[in-house]
Amino acid sequence: MSKINKMIGFSGLVLAMFMGALDATIVNIALPDIMKSFNSGLTETTWVATIYVLSMAVFMITAAKIADICGRKLIILIGVLLFGAFSFACMTASSLNLLISFRFIQGIGGAILTPIVLPMGIELFGKENTSKVSAIIGVFSALAAAGGPALGGVILNWASWRWIFGINVPISLVAFLAIIIGTQESYDHSISKKIDWLGMAFLIVTMGSLTFGLLEGHQYGWTSTIIISCFVTFFIGLALFIITEHFVGSPIVPLNLFRETTFTASSVAYLVFGFTIIGPSLILNYFLQNVRNYSALHSAYLIIPASLAISISMPLATKMYQKISARLLIGIGLVVSAGGLFMLSLLRTNTPAANIVACNLIIGIGLGFTAMSYTSSVKFLPVSKNGIGSGIVNAARYVGQCLGMAILVTLLNTNVTNAKRNVRHTAYREINTAVLSPNVKKTAHNEVKKVFKSNTNNNTKISDQQREMKQQIKNAAKKTSHLPNPKTGSTLKTIYTATKKIHSGSNKLNQDYASVINKSQQLLSGKPSLILKGASQKLNLASYKINYAQEKLITGIRLIAQKEQLTKVLKHIKNSKNHQLSLAFDNVFIVNSLVVLLCTPLAYWTDKKEN
Repeated sequence: MSKINKMIGFSGLVLAMFMGALDATIVNIALPDIMKSFNSGLTETTWVATIYVLSMAVFMITAAKIADICGRKLIILIGVLLFGAFSFACMTASSLNLLISFRFIQGIGGAILTPIVLPMGIELFGKENTSKVSAIIGVFSALAAAGGPALGGVILNWASWRWIFGINVPISLVAFLAIIIGTQESYDHSISKKIDWLGMAFLIVTMGSLTFGLLEGHQYGWTSTIIISCFVTFFIGLALFIITEHFVGSPIVPLNLFRETTFTASSVAYLVFGFTIIGPSLILNYFLQNVRNYSALHSAYLIIPASLAISISMPLATKMYQKISARLLIGIGLVVSAGGLFMLSLLRTNTPAANIVACNLIIGIGLGFTAMSYTSSVKFLPVSKNGIGSGIVNAARYVGQCLGMAILVTLLNTNVTNAKRNVRHTAYREINTAVLSPNVKKTAHNEVKKVFKSNTNNNTKISDQQREMKQQIKNAAKKTSHLPNPKTGSTLKTIYTATKKIHSGSNKLNQDYASVINKSQQLLSGKPSLILKGASQKLNLASYKINYAQEKLITGIRLIAQKEQLTKVLKHIKNSKNHQLSLAFDNVFIVNSLVVLLCTPLAYWTDKKEN
């Protein structure tokens, strides 16, 4: 095969893998729009992202084995067609449930694409180029994972969320043709022809029950029967899976591969890579779009530095790998990633965009170095096991992403619920102590309850909700019935008191004047009496206008005083909201950072001296 054909074939392989990896994160930035489109909540909408990586994690190893048995070229072509077809189905989905179902099948297509690329690439360029091939694939895989939200933001700026999936259709066709032209069929003749269907079933049950339990625990209640059943099923399924894989003749996950320490440690490190990336790609996106009210494109601009940093740091790490041990590179990557995530925990609603960019650059550099675990994972495996090894390590990454979504979104839901409750209590206290009319207080109570209710399944951006709340309260404040007097001790109270005295004095003067006129009319007759009567009527009219103006002035002073009180109340509510929601996200980033930091010692076992 000519060099040009090999390059075309490898480009098609990388494009297919890039596409599959990209869809694991590109949808994250579109979740707020999908929530609006289907009028759904955060938890159920998150399944659009979670079900895909869950499907990839479960079926990836099986796909790798089937490809080794039936022919890698044949299976990857089927995977490209399956991925492209259900990308179109996702694009046209008419309900959230349909979208989730289509995403599951699309994930099976993605599971086929990802693990087969490495052994086919090695088949094209030879085992002597294994490190270079795996490094290139690793770069594009990491870039796809980190660049998904950025590319998604650009697409959403010009089109609807449906084109997040629609763009895959022409890309699938290009990849399909390139693979046909530039690759040859290859097999693993040493592998058993039997497929471990029982092991795959236990793996599906194990991962599915764990993910559902973590994601839906907040919704159903952690002590509910369904959630407890999920966790019990997980532990039983995991035990049965391990037993099955130990005794079955042709396991879906050959446990003997994990005797190679570098493979085991690298797989776990790549799992941590997947877990880490959820912070900037999903949690940060929620913060930017739902709290800071940024557009998808604006959010993408702030997240894309992570992808750019990966595109630079990964090739740099690959070059350094020739002289420096992987354990050092991966260790640096994990520490730097943890540091960047911790910096994200310092974000506030008024944090400058430059600080967010800096955090993402640091995380991207860390992820680029951590991604070396993909290369180190298969370095010491027999070449015949590169296919299944690649499948396992890639599956580990998607398991990490799946766990990241489940754990971090669950934690975020809990934190946001607590934050809303705290904001609600603060708001009630401020409203009750403020000098406001009963109608305004009632309206404010209702609107605060509506905006900051504990139910997190609300598809509206909180900034939009707050804007609507303020408008409703201001409308109520325009009504002049049952207006309170200005707050004691305030300047407006002094003006109000003086105006009331003037009004009272004016009324007394008018009464005295009317009495004098009446007595004068009794004493006079004829023309003088008529003149006096006319003058009296004019003076009464003028007196009425003065009284009316004075009453309007008093009402105006009371309205201004109420507006002043209301402004203070709304400001306190806004400040409380910003503080509490920032803390909610801070805690999620801190947990993400701590998990990464605690896994740093794994780097030591990701490499060893070659004999």
